[in-house]
Amino acid sequence: MISLEQIRYFLEIVRCGSLNKASEHLYVSQPSLSKQLRQLEKELGCELVNRNYDGVEPNPQGKLLYERMSSVLDEFDRAIDQVRHFTEVRQLRIGGLGNLVTYFLPRYMEKLKAEGRNQVIVDICFSNQDLVDGVENGKFDMALLSNAEPQKDIAVIPLMTEPLYVVFPVTHSLYHREDVSFMDIVRHEKLVLYKDPCTIRASIRKACNRMKVTPNIVMELDLTESLLSYVSCGNGVTLLPSIVAKALQTPAVAVREISQIPIYREIAVAMKKENVPAYLPMFSEDVATP
Repeated sequence: MISLEQIRYFLEIVRCGSLNKASEHLYVSQPSLSKQLRQLEKELGCELVNRNYDGVEPNPQGKLLYERMSSVLDEFDRAIDQVRHFTEVRQLRIGGLGNLVTYFLPRYMEKLKAEGRNQVIVDICFSNQDLVDGVENGKFDMALLSNAEPQKDIAVIPLMTEPLYVVFPVTHSLYHREDVSFMDIVRHEKLVLYKDPCTIRASIRKACNRMKVTPNIVMELDLTESLLSYVSCGNGVTLLPSIVAKALQTPAVAVREISQIPIYREIAVAMKKENVPAYLPMFSEDVATP
């Protein structure tokens, strides 16, 4: 039977290019190392190295084994190290609205992981209130919100303000227009929008009320993917935040910035006030200045 020890010995022999050097690195005698190599070759039914006066070098079979097993052993060692230090790795629980988890959070994952000191667990909620409740009751360490209201007992800190974009089929007449106004969209287009309660819907509703316009909402859906599916089939147009719209790779739809009377949404992070010094630097690059 092939042992893990034999694989480790073989990898070190290839790295050193010499049985003598490998035995020094491994603190085993050269005869013992040679014996382990011969046993490994016997189990595999083939030789793995070519021996010469300068040392050894892997043959094609040895190169294949080295390439495959190097990454396997590295992953094995990482797993063992994580298990040994499991109690030292802290869970960092993050909640967020779906499009923020998908399109905004990934850019911060490396900082959140803190070089392996944090295990990041992400969960999606459909409303700011569920996320705020999650922070307050300890379900989440922090939460990503959209157009959040100030809270009494937790800190809500703005990270980024972004405009909404109009998304429509490439066959739509908007495709040939450079300037698109919000008024034209809500007065003349069929709208496929996120389902209430939704902060993006609230922004659209507020702007429409201010302009005394009633939009023609033909469909309401929960997921961005659902909106795009119906928009691409010609059922209407939708309004999406810029980080979502710019990331789209759906050939059947196009996006335009709303250049006249644009609408914005604010992305914020919520956390308990005592955690701000520890958690906020993870998002420091985009923290808004007062």
